[in-house]
Amino acid sequence: MTLKKLTKYSSLMLWANFIAVYLIACEFLFISQYVSKNQLNYQLITKLDQIPQSPNIVFWQCIASTLILITIITIRHNIDLPRRINNLFILLEFISALTIYFAVRMNYNGIFLLVFVDFFLTNEDLPSIFHYHYWIIVGIALVMIFSISSYSFLGNIFHMPSLDTYIDCLPNKTSTLVNFLNSFFSAFNLILFIWISLEYSLLISQREQRIKSKLSTMSKSNRELKNYAALSEKIAQDRERKRIARDIHDTVGHALTGIAAGIDAVMVLIDINPEAAKKQLKKVSVAVKQGLVDIRKTLNKIRPDALENYTLEASLKKMIKEYSDLSHLKIDFTYNWGEVDFEKTTELVIFRVIEESVTNALRHGHATRVKIDCALTSNSYEIAISNNGETIHKVKPGYGLTQMKERLAVINGKLKITSEPIFTITINIPRKEENHD
Repeated sequence: MTLKKLTKYSSLMLWANFIAVYLIACEFLFISQYVSKNQLNYQLITKLDQIPQSPNIVFWQCIASTLILITIITIRHNIDLPRRINNLFILLEFISALTIYFAVRMNYNGIFLLVFVDFFLTNEDLPSIFHYHYWIIVGIALVMIFSISSYSFLGNIFHMPSLDTYIDCLPNKTSTLVNFLNSFFSAFNLILFIWISLEYSLLISQREQRIKSKLSTMSKSNRELKNYAALSEKIAQDRERKRIARDIHDTVGHALTGIAAGIDAVMVLIDINPEAAKKQLKKVSVAVKQGLVDIRKTLNKIRPDALENYTLEASLKKMIKEYSDLSHLKIDFTYNWGEVDFEKTTELVIFRVIEESVTNALRHGHATRVKIDCALTSNSYEIAISNNGETIHKVKPGYGLTQMKERLAVINGKLKITSEPIFTITINIPRKEENHD
């Protein structure tokens, strides 16, 4: 059973209520005419607590209020109304139901069951708001309203004319038929209400099961994706290590081998032929210089592409923008170092440390906001990185933080970590006249 089909059955319930109300209106009208025609007015009035209103007025009140309710429900079913207007129509629907209830002089309360069903069937977001314990509360409240609104309770309190009193004025066969019709439509309306409520509850249960199943599948896929990402990262790291090892072997290894052989030759020639030894030392010097060039080329391959094409400030802004676009992480970045010209190694360390800090804030701290402040003091370059992620009372350095310390040690930088009130990493890099690779 789908919600669309249930809505169609609620429409059937609407017309059943219309017939029930129309039948009661006709009974008030035609029985009053029958009583007047057969001069039974005194008999009827003596059984009533007060003089009844004109049956014509009762009839048209019932018809008019029911048509208004049908119009409101039809509009809500067929037009996608804005939330505020829809809430207004819900209020009007309830007011119309009360008007019908008073129009039939409290002799029929099945109209409230219709309003209750229509309210829930036309508000699809309610299943996510109302859990089962709320349904129990709502169900109890409905039973109380339905019981209180019966004629035997409120009708006697407000001294409304009882329909049964009117029907008693009819011949036995006719009164039996009228009572049967009234009971039939009341029972039919109640059965429809119970059946729609059960089907609706089953629909909600099935929907929740589908949602739980989808969430479970998504959670499993998310775990698999994380495992795949971790495996891919490990494979990429191993591949990069092998490439770097191969480059070092091809450059540094060959250079050092040649230098070692050249020095061995110098040691042999230095006493026999000093001139030849000098020439050999010149060759060793050339080999050393070439080795340094090759090492720099290898190190430059490790540098991010951004550092090759932009300044350090522009590279950091580019990296931060990429993180913000991908993760919706809000990053406040302040760069107060001016046009400082770092060595390539220093630039690389600063770039990697800031990149690792942002990654850790997102991955481990689940932060939504990160603040990066690059300040200049009298004797150092200072980087303060803080985030609003999960507070850790005792920070245990993992692979990322250990890598940061090792990188900073290369350029004599220092790392300080505080976790309260917010997680903050403070980095100090000494200012020097010259920086060397």
